[in-house]
Amino acid sequence: MINGHTIRVGLIGTGNIGKTHLIGIASLKEAGLLDVEIVALCDTNEDALNSAAELFEVDTLYEDYNDLVNDERVDVVYVCTPTNKHMDMVKAAARAKKQVFCEKPLAHSCPQARNLVAVTQDEGVNAAVGLVLRYDQFLLFAKKLLEEHDFGRPMLAHIRDDQRFPVDYAYYSKWRGEKLLAGGGTLIEHSIHDIDVLHWFFGDIESVYAIVSHFTGREVEDHASLMMKHKDGTISTLDSIWHWVERPNERSIEFFFEKGYIGVRLESGKRYLEYQLKGEEPVRIWQENADIALIEHLGLHSRNMSPEAAETITSVGTERFSALNFAFLSALQSDSEVSPNFMDAVAAHKIVDAAYESANKNRQVDLL
Repeated sequence: MINGHTIRVGLIGTGNIGKTHLIGIASLKEAGLLDVEIVALCDTNEDALNSAAELFEVDTLYEDYNDLVNDERVDVVYVCTPTNKHMDMVKAAARAKKQVFCEKPLAHSCPQARNLVAVTQDEGVNAAVGLVLRYDQFLLFAKKLLEEHDFGRPMLAHIRDDQRFPVDYAYYSKWRGEKLLAGGGTLIEHSIHDIDVLHWFFGDIESVYAIVSHFTGREVEDHASLMMKHKDGTISTLDSIWHWVERPNERSIEFFFEKGYIGVRLESGKRYLEYQLKGEEPVRIWQENADIALIEHLGLHSRNMSPEAAETITSVGTERFSALNFAFLSALQSDSEVSPNFMDAVAAHKIVDAAYESANKNRQVDLL
Protein backbone atom coordinates (compact mmCIF):
# COMPACT_ATOMS: atom_id res chain seq x y z
CA MET A 1 0.00 0.00 0.00
CA ILE A 2 1.09 3.57 -0.68
CA ASN A 3 -0.33 5.87 1.94
CA GLY A 4 0.66 9.20 3.40
CA HIS A 5 3.34 10.20 0.93
CA THR A 6 3.91 11.14 -2.68
CA ILE A 7 3.45 8.28 -5.17
CA ARG A 8 6.85 7.81 -6.79
CA VAL A 9 6.74 6.32 -10.28
CA GLY A 10 9.49 4.64 -12.26
CA LEU A 11 8.70 3.93 -15.91
CA ILE A 12 10.37 1.43 -18.24
CA GLY A 13 10.01 2.09 -21.97
CA THR A 14 9.93 5.70 -23.14
CA GLY A 15 8.50 5.10 -26.62
CA ASN A 16 5.04 6.13 -27.79
CA ILE A 17 2.97 4.42 -25.12
CA GLY A 18 5.46 5.22 -22.37
CA LYS A 19 5.33 8.91 -23.21
CA THR A 20 1.54 8.75 -23.31
CA HIS A 21 1.51 7.49 -19.72
CA LEU A 22 4.06 10.08 -18.69
CA ILE A 23 1.85 12.81 -20.14
CA GLY A 24 -1.14 11.42 -18.28
CA ILE A 25 0.69 11.17 -14.96
CA ALA A 26 2.22 14.64 -15.29
CA SER A 27 -1.20 16.08 -16.17
CA LEU A 28 -2.73 14.56 -13.03
CA LYS A 29 -0.04 16.20 -10.94
CA GLU A 30 -0.39 19.59 -12.64
CA ALA A 31 -4.17 19.53 -12.21
CA GLY A 32 -3.81 18.82 -8.49
CA LEU A 33 -5.60 15.48 -8.77
CA LEU A 34 -2.78 13.34 -7.37
CA ASP A 35 0.36 13.79 -5.31
CA VAL A 36 2.62 11.93 -7.74
CA GLU A 37 6.17 12.28 -8.97
CA ILE A 38 8.01 10.62 -11.86
CA VAL A 39 11.36 9.80 -10.23
CA ALA A 40 13.10 7.45 -12.69
CA LEU A 41 13.03 6.38 -16.34
CA CYS A 42 14.56 3.43 -18.16
CA ASP A 43 15.14 2.62 -21.81
CA THR A 44 17.85 0.97 -23.87
CA ASN A 45 17.31 3.63 -26.55
CA GLU A 46 19.45 6.51 -25.33
CA ASP A 47 17.82 9.12 -27.59
CA ALA A 48 14.29 8.20 -26.49
CA LEU A 49 15.39 8.10 -22.85
CA ASN A 50 17.07 11.50 -22.94
CA SER A 51 14.15 13.05 -24.81
CA ALA A 52 11.67 11.85 -22.20
CA ALA A 53 13.96 12.89 -19.35
CA GLU A 54 14.19 16.43 -20.70
CA LEU A 55 10.48 16.70 -21.43
CA PHE A 56 9.38 15.49 -17.98
CA GLU A 57 12.35 16.83 -16.02
CA VAL A 58 13.53 13.48 -14.67
CA ASP A 59 17.13 13.24 -13.48
CA THR A 60 17.48 9.53 -12.68
CA LEU A 61 17.93 7.48 -15.83
CA TYR A 62 18.70 3.79 -16.30
CA GLU A 63 19.51 1.55 -19.23
CA ASP A 64 19.02 -1.66 -17.18
CA TYR A 65 15.49 -2.18 -15.88
CA ASN A 66 16.81 -4.11 -12.88
CA ASP A 67 18.41 -0.89 -11.64
CA LEU A 68 15.09 0.94 -11.84
CA VAL A 69 13.02 -1.71 -10.06
CA ASN A 70 15.60 -1.87 -7.28
CA ASP A 71 15.71 1.90 -6.83
CA GLU A 72 14.46 2.43 -3.25
CA ARG A 73 12.68 5.65 -4.18
CA VAL A 74 10.41 3.92 -6.70
CA ASP A 75 7.02 2.80 -5.33
CA VAL A 76 5.32 1.93 -8.62
CA VAL A 77 6.82 0.46 -11.79
CA TYR A 78 5.21 1.08 -15.17
CA VAL A 79 6.15 -1.45 -17.87
CA CYS A 80 5.61 0.14 -21.29
CA THR A 81 7.87 -1.97 -23.50
CA PRO A 82 7.26 -4.39 -26.39
CA THR A 83 5.25 -7.38 -25.22
CA ASN A 84 8.13 -9.87 -25.26
CA LYS A 85 9.82 -7.90 -22.46
CA HIS A 86 6.84 -7.90 -20.09
CA MET A 87 7.44 -11.26 -18.41
CA ASP A 88 10.92 -10.54 -17.07
CA MET A 89 10.21 -6.92 -16.16
CA VAL A 90 6.95 -7.56 -14.32
CA LYS A 91 8.53 -10.44 -12.38
CA ALA A 92 11.53 -8.30 -11.43
CA ALA A 93 9.28 -5.46 -10.24
CA ALA A 94 7.06 -7.81 -8.23
CA ARG A 95 10.03 -9.51 -6.58
CA ALA A 96 11.32 -6.07 -5.63
CA LYS A 97 7.93 -5.55 -3.90
CA LYS A 98 6.95 -2.74 -6.26
CA GLN A 99 3.36 -2.13 -7.34
CA VAL A 100 3.07 -2.81 -11.07
CA PHE A 101 1.29 -1.39 -14.06
CA CYS A 102 1.86 -3.24 -17.34
CA GLU A 103 0.67 -2.24 -20.77
CA LYS A 104 -1.49 -4.57 -22.80
CA PRO A 105 -1.24 -7.20 -24.08
CA LEU A 106 0.07 -8.52 -20.80
CA ALA A 107 1.87 -11.43 -22.45
CA HIS A 108 2.03 -13.53 -25.61
CA SER A 109 -0.39 -16.15 -24.30
CA CYS A 110 -2.83 -16.97 -21.53
CA PRO A 111 -0.42 -19.37 -19.74
CA GLN A 112 2.18 -16.59 -19.60
CA ALA A 113 -0.43 -14.15 -18.28
CA ARG A 114 -1.46 -16.67 -15.59
CA ASN A 115 2.18 -17.00 -14.60
CA LEU A 116 2.38 -13.25 -14.02
CA VAL A 117 -0.78 -13.37 -11.91
CA ALA A 118 0.83 -16.06 -9.75
CA VAL A 119 4.06 -14.11 -9.30
CA THR A 120 2.36 -10.83 -8.36
CA GLN A 121 -0.02 -12.60 -5.98
CA ASP A 122 2.83 -14.54 -4.35
CA GLU A 123 4.74 -11.29 -3.81
CA GLY A 124 1.63 -9.48 -2.53
CA VAL A 125 1.79 -6.57 -4.96
CA ASN A 126 -1.00 -4.82 -6.83
CA ALA A 127 -0.91 -5.36 -10.58
CA ALA A 128 -2.92 -3.42 -13.17
CA VAL A 129 -3.06 -3.72 -16.95
CA GLY A 130 -3.65 -1.14 -19.66
CA LEU A 131 -7.11 -2.20 -20.86
CA VAL A 132 -7.97 1.45 -21.20
CA LEU A 133 -11.48 1.17 -22.65
CA ARG A 134 -12.66 0.40 -19.11
CA TYR A 135 -12.37 4.18 -18.63
CA ASP A 136 -14.11 5.36 -21.76
CA GLN A 137 -16.90 7.71 -20.68
CA PHE A 138 -19.38 6.38 -23.24
CA LEU A 139 -18.91 2.76 -22.21
CA LEU A 140 -19.31 3.74 -18.56
CA PHE A 141 -22.47 5.63 -19.52
CA ALA A 142 -23.68 2.46 -21.26
CA LYS A 143 -23.05 0.50 -18.05
CA LYS A 144 -25.10 3.08 -16.16
CA LEU A 145 -27.96 2.81 -18.66
CA LEU A 146 -28.10 -0.96 -18.19
CA GLU A 147 -28.32 -0.47 -14.43
CA GLU A 148 -31.10 2.11 -14.63
CA HIS A 149 -33.33 0.74 -17.42
CA ASP A 150 -34.84 -2.58 -18.41
CA PHE A 151 -33.25 -3.43 -21.74
CA GLY A 152 -34.21 -7.08 -21.45
CA ARG A 153 -31.91 -9.96 -22.22
CA PRO A 154 -28.86 -9.24 -24.40
CA MET A 155 -29.10 -10.77 -27.88
CA LEU A 156 -26.21 -9.61 -30.04
CA ALA A 157 -23.11 -7.46 -29.61
CA HIS A 158 -20.80 -6.34 -32.40
CA ILE A 159 -17.58 -4.35 -32.52
CA ARG A 160 -15.84 -3.16 -35.68
CA ASP A 161 -12.34 -1.91 -34.95
CA ASP A 162 -10.01 -0.61 -37.64
CA GLN A 163 -6.60 0.98 -37.41
CA ARG A 164 -3.87 1.90 -39.82
CA PHE A 165 -1.11 -0.72 -39.62
CA PRO A 166 0.92 0.65 -36.66
CA VAL A 167 4.42 0.36 -38.08
CA ASP A 168 4.84 3.85 -39.50
CA TYR A 169 3.42 7.41 -39.33
CA ALA A 170 2.30 8.85 -35.95
CA TYR A 171 1.96 5.43 -34.31
CA TYR A 172 5.36 4.20 -35.47
CA SER A 173 6.28 1.00 -33.67
CA LYS A 174 8.26 -1.24 -35.99
CA TRP A 175 8.25 -4.08 -33.46
CA ARG A 176 4.48 -4.51 -33.88
CA GLY A 177 5.09 -6.10 -37.27
CA GLU A 178 7.28 -8.86 -35.78
CA LYS A 179 5.55 -11.84 -34.19
CA LEU A 180 8.49 -12.71 -31.95
CA LEU A 181 8.19 -9.30 -30.27
CA ALA A 182 4.46 -8.59 -30.43
CA GLY A 183 3.06 -12.12 -30.21
CA GLY A 184 0.50 -11.40 -32.91
CA GLY A 185 -1.21 -8.66 -34.85
CA THR A 186 -4.49 -6.81 -34.82
CA LEU A 187 -6.26 -9.34 -32.60
CA ILE A 188 -3.91 -9.55 -29.61
CA GLU A 189 -2.10 -6.26 -30.00
CA HIS A 190 -5.10 -4.03 -30.64
CA SER A 191 -8.47 -5.77 -30.28
CA ILE A 192 -7.68 -7.38 -26.96
CA HIS A 193 -9.36 -4.13 -25.85
CA ASP A 194 -12.54 -5.13 -27.69
CA ILE A 195 -12.52 -8.66 -26.31
CA ASP A 196 -12.17 -7.21 -22.82
CA VAL A 197 -15.17 -4.93 -23.46
CA LEU A 198 -17.33 -7.84 -24.63
CA HIS A 199 -16.34 -9.94 -21.61
CA TRP A 200 -16.86 -6.94 -19.29
CA PHE A 201 -20.42 -6.33 -20.54
CA PHE A 202 -21.67 -9.85 -21.25
CA GLY A 203 -19.63 -12.19 -19.09
CA ASP A 204 -17.83 -15.46 -19.71
CA ILE A 205 -17.45 -16.74 -23.26
CA GLU A 206 -18.01 -20.45 -23.78
CA SER A 207 -17.06 -20.86 -27.46
CA VAL A 208 -15.14 -19.04 -30.19
CA TYR A 209 -14.96 -19.39 -33.95
CA ALA A 210 -12.37 -17.21 -35.69
CA ILE A 211 -10.83 -16.44 -39.05
CA VAL A 212 -7.57 -14.51 -39.31
CA SER A 213 -5.80 -13.28 -42.44
CA HIS A 214 -2.38 -11.99 -43.47
CA PHE A 215 -3.09 -9.70 -46.40
CA THR A 216 0.23 -7.84 -46.20
CA GLY A 217 2.29 -11.01 -45.92
CA ARG A 218 3.76 -10.00 -42.57
CA GLU A 219 4.36 -12.35 -39.64
CA VAL A 220 1.36 -10.93 -37.73
CA GLU A 221 -2.28 -11.00 -38.82
CA ASP A 222 -3.85 -7.83 -40.17
CA HIS A 223 -7.42 -9.13 -40.03
CA ALA A 224 -9.45 -11.13 -37.52
CA SER A 225 -13.16 -11.92 -37.42
CA LEU A 226 -14.61 -13.70 -34.38
CA MET A 227 -17.99 -15.12 -33.43
CA MET A 228 -18.37 -15.84 -29.71
CA LYS A 229 -21.11 -17.36 -27.61
CA HIS A 230 -21.36 -16.15 -24.02
CA LYS A 231 -22.44 -18.33 -21.14
CA ASP A 232 -25.72 -16.39 -20.85
CA GLY A 233 -26.55 -17.06 -24.51
CA THR A 234 -25.49 -13.70 -25.93
CA ILE A 235 -23.74 -13.83 -29.29
CA SER A 236 -20.94 -11.33 -29.86
CA THR A 237 -18.96 -10.70 -33.01
CA LEU A 238 -15.75 -8.80 -33.61
CA ASP A 239 -14.19 -7.58 -36.83
CA SER A 240 -10.68 -6.22 -36.37
CA ILE A 241 -8.42 -4.94 -39.13
CA TRP A 242 -5.12 -3.17 -39.71
CA HIS A 243 -5.07 -1.46 -43.09
CA TRP A 244 -3.02 1.03 -45.10
CA VAL A 245 -5.69 3.69 -45.66
CA GLU A 246 -4.87 7.22 -44.45
CA ARG A 247 -7.75 7.47 -42.00
CA PRO A 248 -7.98 7.84 -38.22
CA ASN A 249 -8.35 4.84 -35.95
CA GLU A 250 -12.06 4.05 -35.66
CA ARG A 251 -14.24 1.86 -33.43
CA SER A 252 -17.98 1.18 -33.68
CA ILE A 253 -19.85 -0.75 -30.97
CA GLU A 254 -23.45 -2.02 -31.07
CA PHE A 255 -25.40 -3.88 -28.39
CA PHE A 256 -28.86 -5.31 -29.14
CA PHE A 257 -31.26 -6.38 -26.38
CA GLU A 258 -34.80 -7.74 -26.34
CA LYS A 259 -36.14 -4.33 -25.30
CA GLY A 260 -33.51 -1.89 -26.47
CA TYR A 261 -30.35 -0.89 -28.31
CA ILE A 262 -27.10 0.86 -27.38
CA GLY A 263 -24.66 2.11 -30.00
CA VAL A 264 -21.32 3.73 -29.22
CA ARG A 265 -19.29 5.51 -31.88
CA LEU A 266 -15.67 6.07 -30.87
CA GLU A 267 -14.73 7.59 -34.19
CA SER A 268 -13.07 10.79 -35.33
CA GLY A 269 -15.61 13.57 -35.21
CA LYS A 270 -18.37 11.14 -34.28
CA ARG A 271 -17.92 10.35 -30.60
CA TYR A 272 -21.36 9.77 -29.19
CA LEU A 273 -23.70 7.17 -27.68
CA GLU A 274 -27.17 6.49 -28.94
CA TYR A 275 -29.73 4.34 -27.18
CA GLN A 276 -33.35 3.42 -27.68
CA LEU A 277 -35.82 1.54 -25.49
CA LYS A 278 -38.81 -0.31 -26.85
CA GLY A 279 -41.71 2.08 -27.41
CA GLU A 280 -39.53 5.20 -27.00
CA GLU A 281 -37.65 7.59 -29.26
CA PRO A 282 -33.86 7.27 -29.71
CA VAL A 283 -31.66 9.40 -27.45
CA ARG A 284 -28.23 10.69 -28.37
CA ILE A 285 -25.60 11.37 -25.69
CA TRP A 286 -22.63 13.61 -26.41
CA GLN A 287 -19.35 13.69 -24.53
CA GLU A 288 -20.19 16.45 -22.06
CA ASN A 289 -23.02 14.30 -20.69
CA ALA A 290 -21.05 11.07 -20.74
CA ASP A 291 -18.15 12.74 -18.90
CA ILE A 292 -20.21 12.79 -15.70
CA ALA A 293 -20.40 8.98 -15.73
CA LEU A 294 -16.60 8.78 -15.85
CA ILE A 295 -16.08 11.38 -13.13
CA GLU A 296 -18.55 9.64 -10.83
CA HIS A 297 -17.04 6.23 -11.55
CA LEU A 298 -13.68 7.59 -10.40
CA GLY A 299 -15.20 8.78 -7.13
CA LEU A 300 -14.83 12.44 -8.03
CA HIS A 301 -17.40 15.24 -8.00
CA SER A 302 -17.66 17.53 -11.02
CA ARG A 303 -18.91 20.47 -8.94
CA ASN A 304 -15.77 20.37 -6.80
CA MET A 305 -13.35 20.02 -9.71
CA SER A 306 -11.53 22.83 -11.45
CA PRO A 307 -12.04 23.09 -15.22
CA GLU A 308 -8.40 21.98 -15.65
CA ALA A 309 -8.92 18.88 -13.51
CA ALA A 310 -12.15 17.94 -15.28
CA GLU A 311 -10.52 18.34 -18.69
CA THR A 312 -7.53 16.25 -17.61
CA ILE A 313 -9.73 13.36 -16.48
CA THR A 314 -12.15 13.40 -19.43
CA SER A 315 -9.80 14.28 -22.29
CA VAL A 316 -9.57 11.74 -25.11
CA GLY A 317 -6.46 13.39 -26.51
CA THR A 318 -4.37 10.78 -24.71
CA GLU A 319 -7.07 8.13 -25.24
CA ARG A 320 -8.37 7.98 -21.66
CA PHE A 321 -4.95 7.29 -20.15
CA SER A 322 -5.25 10.08 -17.60
CA ALA A 323 -8.41 8.46 -16.21
CA LEU A 324 -6.78 5.02 -16.25
CA ASN A 325 -3.72 6.29 -14.41
CA PHE A 326 -5.83 8.19 -11.90
CA ALA A 327 -7.87 5.07 -11.14
CA PHE A 328 -4.77 2.92 -10.67
CA LEU A 329 -2.69 5.33 -8.62
CA SER A 330 -5.56 6.52 -6.42
CA ALA A 331 -6.49 2.87 -5.73
CA LEU A 332 -2.94 2.32 -4.48
CA GLN A 333 -3.23 5.32 -2.17
CA SER A 334 -6.56 4.16 -0.74
CA ASP A 335 -5.53 0.51 -0.56
CA SER A 336 -8.48 -0.51 -2.75
CA GLU A 337 -8.65 -3.00 -5.60
CA VAL A 338 -7.03 -1.94 -8.86
CA SER A 339 -9.01 -2.32 -12.07
CA PRO A 340 -8.51 -3.61 -14.68
CA ASN A 341 -6.13 -6.09 -13.06
CA PHE A 342 -4.06 -9.03 -14.24
CA MET A 343 -7.00 -11.44 -13.85
CA ASP A 344 -8.97 -9.28 -16.29
CA ALA A 345 -6.05 -9.64 -18.68
CA VAL A 346 -6.07 -13.43 -18.22
CA ALA A 347 -9.77 -13.55 -19.17
CA ALA A 348 -9.07 -11.63 -22.37
CA HIS A 349 -5.97 -13.70 -23.20
CA LYS A 350 -7.95 -16.92 -22.78
CA ILE A 351 -10.31 -15.78 -25.54
CA VAL A 352 -7.46 -14.59 -27.78
CA ASP A 353 -5.69 -17.95 -27.46
CA ALA A 354 -8.93 -19.76 -28.32
CA ALA A 355 -9.42 -17.52 -31.35
CA TYR A 356 -5.95 -18.27 -32.71
CA GLU A 357 -6.53 -21.99 -32.10
CA SER A 358 -9.88 -21.80 -33.87
CA ALA A 359 -8.33 -20.05 -36.88
CA ASN A 360 -5.50 -22.59 -37.07
CA LYS A 361 -7.84 -25.61 -36.83
CA ASN A 362 -10.72 -24.05 -38.80
CA ARG A 363 -13.26 -25.06 -36.18
CA GLN A 364 -15.07 -23.80 -33.13
CA VAL A 365 -13.12 -23.95 -29.87
CA ASP A 366 -14.94 -24.47 -26.56
CA LEU A 367 -13.65 -22.68 -23.48
CA LEU A 368 -15.97 -23.74 -20.64
